[in-house]
Amino acid sequence: MEAGKYGFSGACRPGRGWSGQNTFSVGIFKWIPKASGSGLKKTAVRVRVIGSTSRPEMVDARAAEIVKELDAGTYNGPGSVKV
Repeated sequence: MEAGKYGFSGACRPGRGWSGQNTFSVGIFKWIPKASGSGLKKTAVRVRVIGSTSRPEMVDARAAEIVKELDAGTYNGPGSVKV
């Protein structure tokens, strides 16, 4: 985690108590400093990557690509990406 950099997470990932779902998503956000100056916090989700619960590695791979593009300032895609 580094201030100004992007990351992604998904509380509804397959295997975390969400059986029976066909799709899930991860949110891509930016790390920013807390107002108190101690630590970092996540911004609102900038891009959401949606995919099949049977292929979570595809969602992770696409999210990682988008994070690299956002960090480089070259991402100009949509706010919601399906894989």
